[in-house]
Amino acid sequence: MRESNRAELNPPSGAGCSPVPFPRSRWLTPDRGSRPRNAFNQLFALAAVFGILAATWGLWLENEERLDRKASRQRITGACAGLADPGKVLGLNGGTTRVRPGSRSGDRFASHALPGTCVLYRVGEPGTTYGHFELSVHTDPSGRYAHVLSGTEDPFEERAREHTGDLTRVADESPEYPLDAPGEDDGRVGHYGDDSADVKVVCEKGEAARGGTGQVTSVNAVARADYEHVGLADRLALVELARDAAYKAAKRIGCTPETPAPLVARLYIADARLVKATSPKAGGTCGWYRRFVELEGLGKLPDRALSAPVGEHSVTESCLLAASPAQTRRVWPTLAREKTDSVRLDDVLDHQPWWIRTDSFFGDEAREVVAERIGGHRTPARPGTAGVDRAAGVWWASSTCEGRPAVHTFTIGLGYDDAARPRARAAFKAYVDSVTESRGCTGVTFPKASAFRP
Repeated sequence: MRESNRAELNPPSGAGCSPVPFPRSRWLTPDRGSRPRNAFNQLFALAAVFGILAATWGLWLENEERLDRKASRQRITGACAGLADPGKVLGLNGGTTRVRPGSRSGDRFASHALPGTCVLYRVGEPGTTYGHFELSVHTDPSGRYAHVLSGTEDPFEERAREHTGDLTRVADESPEYPLDAPGEDDGRVGHYGDDSADVKVVCEKGEAARGGTGQVTSVNAVARADYEHVGLADRLALVELARDAAYKAAKRIGCTPETPAPLVARLYIADARLVKATSPKAGGTCGWYRRFVELEGLGKLPDRALSAPVGEHSVTESCLLAASPAQTRRVWPTLAREKTDSVRLDDVLDHQPWWIRTDSFFGDEAREVVAERIGGHRTPARPGTAGVDRAAGVWWASSTCEGRPAVHTFTIGLGYDDAARPRARAAFKAYVDSVTESRGCTGVTFPKASAFRP
């Protein structure tokens, strides 16, 4: 009996049922009688298990992303008082599902009150956040100065920290370009730059705001991207965010817009590169300077310009002028010795380039202009006045354009005053004459001659 059992347990090698050496688990697959078939079955079973696990993980991630996006949309709505479209905010900079408001005072709107600001950060790996988006809304008239001008506000400061050589070839920021509604090339919608868009809603005359805030003449919304390399699609999104916020805020406070919310017809390609002042490319807002140099000559004035297209009804417009290294070296030997003993030519070329900027402000913007000296002292450049703040490096004139006030400024960069002053007054007058003539302005007021004396 024992021998018979052994024979059954250990059949001869020639028997019909041969042992299969391929390792397997009876819990996974049944024995198919051959190594390849068992291998295939087990691999198929493992693939099915991994597929189920992957699908489960994917569903979990999808649900987690949906919850993150939902929570982020709620945070955006709460922090920005419902003025910013959460979908557009989350879509900036390639898109994200997780943002959170800033924790500092002033990083979110107080309830639904205006004015206000909200700051949102992109959430990355645990414990990391990155700049993402900021929305600011204010009404006019206000107690703030939106346009602070100073000869110490070097438009090449960041470039001087990061580069050597030709500093005035490229400015830190592009100029502000006018926003145009379809069929209208006038810029009355607002303006935009490298990483921001500013939309103004002008209220109908005589419109009183609700909530006891008094007379409101306009509402301004600024949408800003807080990251580098803002592309064209994101600029368009910023324009739409600023436009929607401005019109929503106007409705909220009882301001009836003079014009309905516009569609934006086009965006210019922002460019911060300066060109030769006499080049045809130096047109637009710097066209006046090209004509001036062609008629009067360059002298010690800048030989480079950075312009933007002119909006016939823009609320602001500007032109940046700067001296190239070649122009600086040419002018330097002609300066009085006592003026150059304390400053070396290399300091000017490497850290403090020579520049001039012209700006004009129209309507409510003209009531928010101030010249600021080192130390913080401020001189308002009010409509109907004209003057010179030599310490701040700011000159201004004023006029009335289309029944609204206007202020026209001329800012000279720190250290350039002595070299530029002999011709700067003539350039300043040429600028004001040009912009007031093109706008049909009246009542032009210039500073007295005595204001330009040292």
